[in-house]
Amino acid sequence: MTTTDLNLIKESGSGKMFDTGDDKIRVLQLQGSWFEMGQQYGSLVKDLVGGIYQSMVQDLYDKHSTTEEEASELFGARVFGAASIRRQQLYRGVADGLGWPVEKVVVLDQSGFMSFYQAKLHAFAGCTTLFAWGDATVDGRTYTARNQDWGEAFVDFPLVLTVYNPTDGSHAIANMNWAGWMFGMTAINDKGVYVDLHDGSSMGGQVVATERPSIGAAVFDFLAECETAKDVGNRFNGSRPDICLIWDLADPSGDCSSYETTLAECRRRSPEGTTLVSVNSFLNPDWGMHTRDTVSNSLTRFRNITDRASEAHGRIDAERLRDIFDIPLFNEDGTFKENGGAMKPKVQDADLTNYQMITIPDSLDIWIKIPVPAMQTDWRHVDLKKLFID
Repeated sequence: MTTTDLNLIKESGSGKMFDTGDDKIRVLQLQGSWFEMGQQYGSLVKDLVGGIYQSMVQDLYDKHSTTEEEASELFGARVFGAASIRRQQLYRGVADGLGWPVEKVVVLDQSGFMSFYQAKLHAFAGCTTLFAWGDATVDGRTYTARNQDWGEAFVDFPLVLTVYNPTDGSHAIANMNWAGWMFGMTAINDKGVYVDLHDGSSMGGQVVATERPSIGAAVFDFLAECETAKDVGNRFNGSRPDICLIWDLADPSGDCSSYETTLAECRRRSPEGTTLVSVNSFLNPDWGMHTRDTVSNSLTRFRNITDRASEAHGRIDAERLRDIFDIPLFNEDGTFKENGGAMKPKVQDADLTNYQMITIPDSLDIWIKIPVPAMQTDWRHVDLKKLFID
């Protein structure tokens, strides 16, 4: 089943908050300058960010894993000072809307990376992405699908699809993330350029370069400024990330790829056909390193989704992707499922599937689902054309 209801539940200035039939997935539609959109965001999520701040920031202080001074310097002032003016204005607006100091807002936004730095978090865990286009799909269009897998604690944090409609000439962007996190996680702009991130620490190392800008914040800027996947790819090639990640990139033309990033460089993994599967292992042979598995069974997920895509070749569309990404990785007894997929509705290795997202970049249709039994939703359909404002 899919549902399409968007119910207006809150407003702040030109910003609106909707639910999607219940309060499990919220949608924000923001409009104005980046400062104004930040104000709207902060006001609209004010009642939602307490849990994630406590778990991802305050608990580190309470356990003496870091100090407020260290966090503010390495993941507050560093990120803010090197950010674009757009990003700084967004942070300032969120701080105004929340009634928080700017440094606290930035630290919350960067708290996943901060926990990565402190080695207190299982990195970005076990995500899976499939791109299909050309003769792999029913109509030649590009389709994207991803499972966002992470820790069990994240099930309790509010999920927010935030749609930014800037008035400064930047592209509109829709970004799926947890409330309080504004870096690019699973995002698409109004030109249909799509990007998602995966943990790359199994190959690149669990290291953070704390003298560089935030790559998560930078990718948001890439989408605000670029019209094609090629343009965003060029921006990746010109960057030196502060953390080892895998970024999957697609657009309506069928230009689909994966950028595997270390602290030294980014390398593009190009498709061999008209599908591309990405997990948490570097799969570009040019690195000259052994393709390692992960504690989240990346190579099994990779084989499963590659096989399911091959079986559906020529017939892939949004409905088929929803079916494929609903196939579990494990049986109930913990063995791998025969003809399995990648979805983990509960923790059976290192993490579970917090949410799933399907997109059609050229029509700007997306579907979102939470598969965890205690929170399970239908696939929620969102028509971004109605949320992107000309």
